[in-house]
Amino acid sequence: MTEGHIIEKAPQAEINPVRTRADWEAMRAAALADPGAFHGDIAVRRIHWFVANCGPAGAWLSRDDAGAWTGWDAATGAPVAPALPASFAPWTRAFDDSNPPHWRWFTGGRTNAAFNEIDRHVLAGHGAEAALVFEGDRWDMAADGGRGAPVDTFTVSRKRLLLEVAKCAVALEALGLKAGDRIALNMPSIVPQIFWTEAAKRLGIVYTAVFGGFSDKTLSDRIADAGARVIVTSDGSYRNAQVAAFKTAYTDPALDNYVPVSTALGVLAATDLGLAPADAAVINETVAETLAGEVTVERSDVMRGVGRALIKLGEAGRITASDAARVRLAIASSLVTLPPRVDTVIVVRHTAQPDIVWRAERDRWSHELTDAALETILKAANVASEDALMALPDADFVRAIWASSKPLAVDADYPLFFIYTSGSTGKPKGIVHVHGGYTAGIAHSMQVAFDARPGDTIFVVADPGWITGQSYQISAALLSRVTTVVSEGSPVFPHAGRFASMIERHKITIFKAGVTFLKSIMSDPSNLADVQRYDMGSLRVATFCAEPTSPSVQAFGMEHVTPQYINSYWATEHGGIAWTHFYGNADFPLKADAHAFPLPWIVGEVWVEDENASGEAAPFARSGSEGVSWRRAAAGEKGEIVIAAPYPYLARTIWGDVENFRVENGSVVGNWKGDAGRWESGYWSRWQGAWAYTQGDFAIAHEDGSFSFHGRSDDVINVSGHRMGTEEIEGAVLRDKALDPNSPVGNVLVVGAPHREKGLTPLAFVVPVAGRKLTEEDRQRLFNLVRTEKGAVAVPADFIEVSQFPETRSGKYMRRMVRALVEGGELGDVTTLRNPESLT
Repeated sequence: MTEGHIIEKAPQAEINPVRTRADWEAMRAAALADPGAFHGDIAVRRIHWFVANCGPAGAWLSRDDAGAWTGWDAATGAPVAPALPASFAPWTRAFDDSNPPHWRWFTGGRTNAAFNEIDRHVLAGHGAEAALVFEGDRWDMAADGGRGAPVDTFTVSRKRLLLEVAKCAVALEALGLKAGDRIALNMPSIVPQIFWTEAAKRLGIVYTAVFGGFSDKTLSDRIADAGARVIVTSDGSYRNAQVAAFKTAYTDPALDNYVPVSTALGVLAATDLGLAPADAAVINETVAETLAGEVTVERSDVMRGVGRALIKLGEAGRITASDAARVRLAIASSLVTLPPRVDTVIVVRHTAQPDIVWRAERDRWSHELTDAALETILKAANVASEDALMALPDADFVRAIWASSKPLAVDADYPLFFIYTSGSTGKPKGIVHVHGGYTAGIAHSMQVAFDARPGDTIFVVADPGWITGQSYQISAALLSRVTTVVSEGSPVFPHAGRFASMIERHKITIFKAGVTFLKSIMSDPSNLADVQRYDMGSLRVATFCAEPTSPSVQAFGMEHVTPQYINSYWATEHGGIAWTHFYGNADFPLKADAHAFPLPWIVGEVWVEDENASGEAAPFARSGSEGVSWRRAAAGEKGEIVIAAPYPYLARTIWGDVENFRVENGSVVGNWKGDAGRWESGYWSRWQGAWAYTQGDFAIAHEDGSFSFHGRSDDVINVSGHRMGTEEIEGAVLRDKALDPNSPVGNVLVVGAPHREKGLTPLAFVVPVAGRKLTEEDRQRLFNLVRTEKGAVAVPADFIEVSQFPETRSGKYMRRMVRALVEGGELGDVTTLRNPESLT
């Protein structure tokens, strides 16, 4: 399949409501005219809401397409069908735009994500359905007649999922946790992570999942910023046939080797140094300056600040050497005995790691906690055994679970979780998503992008520590009654066809993965042969995620994986898919051009800085003259992508202002807005006269309404005043593969290198196809190709052959580190790399 190839005949959609351009235009008009009514109609149909005045204990209700309200009594689980008008709304105000950019959705409405993801499906009689399928990393090469098969694989029914989640919820309550508390999960991609995650949702406990490949310092900072009381971790993990420690490698060092800065400063201030107040103040101030900008530090960092202060005092003749030694000893002694950072570390036994370090005052085995919780559940349900409990009919089973573990109805904008993402400073940036708009919105996106329906199976190549894992591996799949495949291993281990074997084995219909894995398959013909050993005919649709793709990569996916290999664009803050293709909609044709279309409610535009702009109208005006002047880009002109109107599954804020975060009866008390200033300045306030969400990515809007995406707007090369994203140069180099089947180019990564005259110049690193090397003729051809595609200013100064790129364990290339190597700067934290040897 060549770039630009069009799928002539769109597939037939069953439930996607956006089937024609007229559908899209009508929805866009409705979303702009009355956002509350438009999104409220989606929310009442996609999820259930708790209505307190329906029956003695309230009821969980949703409205069907015919306008009838149905659901279940919140106390007994009995089916109810109250005589409510179709116009009834379970909230007092669907869209509150009184305090931009802190928009609120479905104010006064109450719901619970876990009820919508689990309980309601069992109440509806679907308890026997497969909710989750797990496939572990380990592989048996001899199985299946030599085709190979996983060593570890099992299915979890919706009924079993509810029981396991209830066990974890009862266990958390037994540990003293309540709504509003926080927990952090730092685990491999295994099923117990989902059990504990859903338990937190059930109880109104706010959670954060931290990717298992982060360093202990990164984990430490996130635990401190979250104010987590409990950490859930694992004894170990499997990856590429290797067993790795987890608790002892990440969790223990994060908690034991680092001290929150606030704690360190408090301990220092409380330590009697036997000095004059002015001299003690010098020590406190110098240590504070030394630790400025950090969230947690090692004790040696504190002592380094103490040392600097003592040198100042000594040079001023204000302290003797013996007094300085005494002060050092006093402070070091105080730092030894610090208050515990968390109440409990819950450890899932996964790999049976030997000789695991155990701290009896803090560490608890997950299975011991859940075994005790099961006894509580059985006693409350008056059932003799777990087998007897599981044998109950679905509705009776839910009632039995509810005897000890009911989902808590919380406000629609009650924080559900936060995911940390990169920021311009070292301070963690926790992006907050909520129970109401987030769950309804991502469930709806499943229908539009994938035509997802009960009976489907989705395989999302992602870790729950990333938003893709939270949104589509877990939440959207469970909300939609789609079976989700949870995979601990790599999609290309032990060979490039691993992901294809999973598609065949589990009859996967929806596949969602990043770009990197497909590039690795393209790099070697033998990899494609591995893929082609398996039947991927069950696939209805696949989509990219995580990073920009190029037309050549999409063309490869459409030819060798599924014709419906679409591109999607969104990020942590977006919550769910924002740009995509609409399944079965022939008016928005699918081409191998790496383009995507905004969903009807995503008011996506491309804006360009222009000091001569006279000002343009935006849907949400902002008063004042702050911000840069701008204009809308012309079709085909590159600028920054913005979203000019809010929508319910967009993030609410950045986690912060923890001391004022208080919860009562499922509601946040007061006017908590998180780190409001950082949320406003970082995302909303860039453009003069307009509230417009700005992600920091380049894009081009095209005549047909599609958008192409061109990487980070801060990952640009400014060559003699010409700005270009590195991704577009990479795309031009990769075109060599489409033009020449014998191209030696396997993969390419471009960064800006310092240049005496130009400021920066592109530098291309190339991983050749296996067994090939770049010749001088190849280099000349690539020079000419980039010149033809992107102009002389984009031509790399050189094409440097390398064996691999530095890559995180989640499969993202670390351009930042490559830039640091080129510039001679600091590499930063290399512990997140899967292949640190690549830097050499």
